[in-house]
Formats: sequence, C-alpha cells, structure tokens
Amino acid sequence: MAHGKILLQILAGVGALSLQGCATGGVFCSANHENPRVEAQMRDVCEGDRNAAMQLGLWFESQEEYEEAVRYYQVAASAHAGQTYIYVPPAGDVAGYVMPVDTGPRVPGNAEAQYRLGLMYRDGRGVRQNEKKARSYFARAAEQGHADAEAILKTDVR
Repeated sequence: MAHGKILLQILAGVGALSLQGCATGGVFCSANHENPRVEAQMRDVCEGDRNAAMQLGLWFESQEEYEEAVRYYQVAASAHAGQTYIYVPPAGDVAGYVMPVDTGPRVPGNAEAQYRLGLMYRDGRGVRQNEKKARSYFARAAEQGHADAEAILKTDVR
C-alpha cells in the first residue's frame, strides 16, 4: 500500500514539476511580441513544438534579426532524446529524486534548421563566425539527406 501512496504522490507532482518546463532547448520562453502570429508561435515553442521553432527561425532571419533566428534554429535543430526528467518530491521516508521519463522515440533535429545554422556560423550572422561549428551543422543535416548541406561538405566551408 505504501508503494501506491508514493505512486500517487509521484503522479501528482509530474505535471507541475517537469524540469523541462518552458525552457525548451535552452531558450527561455517568453511569448511576448507585437505580432500576434509570432506570439502564438512563441507559445507553441514553449510547449515543445519544434516546427514552430523552425518557422520562427525563418521569420526572424527574414527580418534580419539573426541572433533570434539562431536561438530558434537551435531549438528546431536539436535532437529529441525521447526522454525528459522530472523531480519526484520526498514522500514519507523516501528522499526526493530526479527520475527519467520516456516521452517517445528519439527524433533527430530538423535538417533544414541544422543547415541554416551551418550557414549562420559560416557567415557569422547572429553568432561569431566558426567554421568548425558550421561544418558540424552541415554534417548533421547531410546525415539526414539535406542536399545543399551535402554539396557544401564536398567543398570547403569558405
């Protein structure tokens, strides 16, 4: 019976105490923007929508707000390990601890976002120019069959 009580306490804490929270991919989530469509997509990113992150990256890049574009591309480009962590509060004699939770299959990052990050690092837009990072992002995109990334890798980054 003690295990049942502990399980109930764990389940009660899962929703409220997820460590992933609204800091998806390292981007502190703030859904404040003058454009309501952008603001709605920002909320979607906060909820873990990587496609919305890709769309925001494209939008910010088109507005020449490169640092913001990089931040959202990084979210879209990151692989999802299929796992997150939650804090399980103490219950009775059992100390609190962090527990891994399966959230589904591992998903590679968005190849187009990886390619665009490669371009940003190659050209120094929104980030300090870094050919090594550029090649790394191009390689990740090429592994997923991104033709433009494959073509760049066949030549020098610059």
